[in-house]
Amino acid sequence: MSHCDNNWNVKIYIVTWNVSTKFPENISLNKLLGLENRPDQDTALPDFFVIGLQEVNAQPQNTLYNLFKDDLWTQKFKEVLKERDFVVIKTEQMQGLLLSVFARRKHLLHLRQVETEYTRTGLGGIWGNKGAVSIRLNVYGSSICLVNAHLAAHDHMLEERINDYERIVQEQKFHVKAKETIFDHDYVFWFGDLNFRLTGEATTSADEIRAMVARDELKQLIEKDQLLLVRREGRAFSQLQERLPQFPPTFKFEHGSNDYDMKRRPAWTDRILYAVNENNYRNVRLTVEQTSYKSHPSYSISDHKPVTSEFTLKCTLEASRDENGNLYATTTASRKLKTIRRKKRRPAALHSTKQADAPREARVNRKSQYNVEHFRNQHNNRLSYKLAMRNNTDVHSFDDLVTDLIDYGQVYEDTTERTITFKPIELWLVGEPNTIEYVIPNGFEEGNADWIGIYRENFTSLSEYLAYEYTETYKDKQHQLNEQQLQHLQNTRTVQLTFSENVSLPLDSRYQLLYFQSTGTRGVTGLVGISDSFAVEKRCPSPSFDEID
Repeated sequence: MSHCDNNWNVKIYIVTWNVSTKFPENISLNKLLGLENRPDQDTALPDFFVIGLQEVNAQPQNTLYNLFKDDLWTQKFKEVLKERDFVVIKTEQMQGLLLSVFARRKHLLHLRQVETEYTRTGLGGIWGNKGAVSIRLNVYGSSICLVNAHLAAHDHMLEERINDYERIVQEQKFHVKAKETIFDHDYVFWFGDLNFRLTGEATTSADEIRAMVARDELKQLIEKDQLLLVRREGRAFSQLQERLPQFPPTFKFEHGSNDYDMKRRPAWTDRILYAVNENNYRNVRLTVEQTSYKSHPSYSISDHKPVTSEFTLKCTLEASRDENGNLYATTTASRKLKTIRRKKRRPAALHSTKQADAPREARVNRKSQYNVEHFRNQHNNRLSYKLAMRNNTDVHSFDDLVTDLIDYGQVYEDTTERTITFKPIELWLVGEPNTIEYVIPNGFEEGNADWIGIYRENFTSLSEYLAYEYTETYKDKQHQLNEQQLQHLQNTRTVQLTFSENVSLPLDSRYQLLYFQSTGTRGVTGLVGISDSFAVEKRCPSPSFDEID
């Protein structure tokens, strides 16, 4: 990641691969990930790796194993990436569909509101052999939705694939305000074994397709691609973009070779598409650049070839402009937008060394979808003058409030600047209660199920906690608190939390505390605080009377 002044960019590397129930035995994943054999030889590492697999072996014994340990494929990728200081942020699996997100450690405190979803489309929606799993998250204040899908197979099942797509779009619902659906997000990446084939089943045989590939007539062949045609017709995936594949069809191959299996007509079943909502914010320009899109024919354990793509996401802060392209003047009216939402002070950085690569705080305006009259008619009963008064604005009438919201947009904050700060832990005694202290910054909103986990230093996954304690949350008790107590919760405050004496930690390691903002099981989660590392000791027992000479 790089940043200059108020601009930033993030690089994402996406892998999709139908592994045909095979295990990652005796293969190296370095080339697939664009990595050298040794970490010190790598150049220009991305900020995130996104791994989407289909047809992962999901036999009952493997499913039971995965309840206690990472899937074997996730373990294999983790072994390679932990040497590059990548951490598993989230993994979601639905039978054979597996999606994992890895991030460089320096970005951990800038990833918020992580949530997963899944949709079954097999057997009319009751079986998970087909469907989609997704992970959504905020990265430096921008929202990203990652969708790994496996759609209906076979040449003649085009309508079923379109129906699968529509079902996934309709059923995937998230619990993040204004980002409830897939295409509400700033960036969307949709990939997987989408199973679109080539038209002309009666006129173009498998042998003819193979001959066209051998003659490098890929441009003529791609015009028969079902996915390209349905996108042009607006029947599915029309909100997404794709650089047309310049690599040969990735399906179907004989296992262990680069020869097509003539039992099936070769096709580009494995795809990576993307979308960016450039106009989500008035004074920010969001862009995405696809820097590579290729297959990897050297991997032959499956009847599919893996496909990868690299993207650079850019956020450029710009001066606000009106419809004629003129810059807004800094007037009293333009300053009023900052008070539409309560301003919250930015806390001090948690660790200056870990924040060095973080972009500066970005506040952007959400572009309104309504004109003034429409807003007034539709929302008069919901937006009142009390809104302005409650938020301490200097709006003098409802019309002024509406005009501000329409003309200038609502304020958006990058909340990743608001972090929990742990006080140094001088000594942790094994077998005894240990009390820690942490500072909650001004305006921090606790979740319903916030918790603090104990991790080994240099942990490689956010699921590797050794022990945890829930923090005390006041959300369910707020109706019992008076105004002064409620105000106290909005201020910076120091909180204590005691871990039980039953927490057992090996003495040969150093540890860290991680604070997670959470709404509960399968809810929205974000890492908002990391402590300095600390050692643990076991107090020597006092000698007994009989041991004293």
